[in-house]
Amino acid sequence: MPDTEVLPAVTTFTLRRDRCVAEPSIRLLGLPLLRARLTATGGHFDDLDLTVVLDAASLRPGVKPLRRPLTGRRGLRAADHPAITFTGDVEPDGGTIDVAGRLEVAGTSRDLRLRGDLRHVGDDRVLLWLKGFLPAPRRKPRGLGPLARLVATRRIHVEFAAEFVR
Repeated sequence: MPDTEVLPAVTTFTLRRDRCVAEPSIRLLGLPLLRARLTATGGHFDDLDLTVVLDAASLRPGVKPLRRPLTGRRGLRAADHPAITFTGDVEPDGGTIDVAGRLEVAGTSRDLRLRGDLRHVGDDRVLLWLKGFLPAPRRKPRGLGPLARLVATRRIHVEFAAEFVR
């Protein structure tokens, strides 16, 4: 590359926390049995990667089968809520994008692949909508009743929609 050639600038967008929805759910026959929403505390998006930090404390206490896979703990104390961090590599695929990444919760890490749409709304903001599945845990949960154990061993459907601005 000649010395006079300039590399293209990578544009980084910042997550608008008030325009972000992260919704995990457990489904049976396509219908949601349990559904929760998580609040975003920060994140960024560029042509190469996506990073989103979610607040595990925003998960309602009544959603017990979702709490452990998403937070890594049975019960959450108000003083030490872990952050849920998703970091992924963005791969454009025609009109859609694939994001292959890792979900890090309470010192553990799990693979999560998401696929969806990216919409440019002007030069200063983009809309991102992704969905995918978090595989069921390898170890079966103990200490739950038969119905709760069945629900806890299902994969978790994840939907994510957010607006990112410059």
